[in-house]
Amino acid sequence: MMGGHHAVSGAAAWLALASSAKIAGHPTGLDVMGLDGQQVLAGTVVATGAALLPDIDHPSATIARSAGGMSRSLTSTVGAVAGHRGATHTPLAALAFAAGALLVSRLDWRSTVPLLGEVQIGAVLVVTAMCVFATRAMNIVRAGLTPWLVGLSSGLLVAASAPDTSIWLPLAVGLGVLVHLLGDLLTTAGVPFPTWPLVVKPSRSTVLWHTNGNIALPLLGDAGSTREWVLCAAISIYAAVALGATLVEAAQPLTAAW
Repeated sequence: MMGGHHAVSGAAAWLALASSAKIAGHPTGLDVMGLDGQQVLAGTVVATGAALLPDIDHPSATIARSAGGMSRSLTSTVGAVAGHRGATHTPLAALAFAAGALLVSRLDWRSTVPLLGEVQIGAVLVVTAMCVFATRAMNIVRAGLTPWLVGLSSGLLVAASAPDTSIWLPLAVGLGVLVHLLGDLLTTAGVPFPTWPLVVKPSRSTVLWHTNGNIALPLLGDAGSTREWVLCAAISIYAAVALGATLVEAAQPLTAAW
């Protein structure tokens, strides 16, 4: 699946699970975590960026273009060690990414920012990186310093407006990664056997199970297919509607204060 499609799928999945906003009395999400509007919005940014994390193993992926030579070097190194659609495309990787986000966000490293007050620097770093990945994948901003300025601004705002990141931040990261795996599972190349690093390989390749151990449910065909574009167009419409409703919900406490 293409980078932008991974990103919008991550956003849609998070909104479907976490949003409590309603349109004409109808819920736009399941509200399974009881988060407020600001937390849902922050999680949407994180899940959108996290949906690109598995492609940290590919030097031509969207994530590789987020920080110039540094990110390309990183993705090349990870790819050389893990291989494309290798270790980073497994449930174990989703758990590791989520655990890493939890660890960084809970580091007792705080700073006071003018106008915003005290912020948790670990959370700022995680949200900044995820926002950069998201804006690059969605072509919202051009390359260079702009994505990082947008990302840092988002990270600071999130840390100030939704300071309790202990629940939603690692969940948003883990969900984004899992949605990426699901998207690749629906293409012909598939993803590594789910019990990686213990991989079972068939003696003969089939559509559902390849000799390298990858499994696939190729309902979308090859990455970038027409079917993928149609599916992601529908997902994008839902994400836009749910995001708009969540923005209205998040703004209500501010408008009430005025």
